[in-house]
Amino acid sequence: MKPTPSALKWMAEKRARVAFDLDFNLQLIADLQAKAAALQEDLAAIDRSIGLYDETIDPGAIEPVNGWRGNYGKRGALKAAVVEVLEAHAPNWVSTDAIESAIRAKFGLVFETPVVRKHWYNGSFRNTLKTLASSGRVERLQDPNSRPNETGHWRIKSDTPRLADLAR
Repeated sequence: MKPTPSALKWMAEKRARVAFDLDFNLQLIADLQAKAAALQEDLAAIDRSIGLYDETIDPGAIEPVNGWRGNYGKRGALKAAVVEVLEAHAPNWVSTDAIESAIRAKFGLVFETPVVRKHWYNGSFRNTLKTLASSGRVERLQDPNSRPNETGHWRIKSDTPRLADLAR
């Protein structure tokens, strides 16, 4: 049997990760579309109620308001949400970008500028991942210092050994 070239192994692994990220994001889009449909139904019901209360009021003239107050609910909710995303996809690796997308969707985070998003990403979000990794609840696929420009991949750390770990 001919040995598989390392470049081909790398491409196969990269393809597998990209395929997983694509599936994850397509599911996220489907979840967001379902949430948007439910919100549209709620909005239509509220508009009908306003019309029943006072037909002279135009509900379309009411400006949208971002009700986000700058927190995630009770203490530890961001950390719990990250763990929830990783547990939902265990034992698979999940990219940092996919986790971020899920967290932003869950909490309805909208950033006015890229600078504000970067501040949140480098502060709250990335620190949450680092804290979870240092506490031993999650593990990162590769050392961030060895490949600083590559997207990280994370998963819930399992107490039971995995077949790939046993093979090593």
